[in-house]
Amino acid sequence: MWKDYVSLKELKKDLIFKKIVEWSESELILEDGTKLEVVCSEYDCCAYAGGEFKNVKLDAVITDIKIFDKGKRGYNGDGHTSYAEVVVYHNRNEIAKAKCTANDGNGGYYYSVCALKVKDKLCVVTDA
Repeated sequence: MWKDYVSLKELKKDLIFKKIVEWSESELILEDGTKLEVVCSEYDCCAYAGGEFKNVKLDAVITDIKIFDKGKRGYNGDGHTSYAEVVVYHNRNEIAKAKCTANDGNGGYYYSVCALKVKDKLCVVTDA
């Protein structure tokens, strides 16, 4: 990986105690205009990465964010795909979830990184 990434703990500083007011499959928009996006932050050739938010509850305040299954990988017959899930919480209740993947391309010769992006900060969710 070539970019500078921050930890999830660092990324949370821009998100905790802010309310989700709008969303799409690719981003959550918070009350102060901050965007939390799922992005393919790096890739080579035909590799890809990405994710989508689902089941988002608006007007809920973010109290925590966790990444589950980081590093889970599966062989797809022509390389590997890695999986992870980002869960956003209000207290102990899930208020948003993003399923993320990264693929290592044709024959497994390439790489990709799925990341959370807030402002100019990137945090790795999963990579292949």
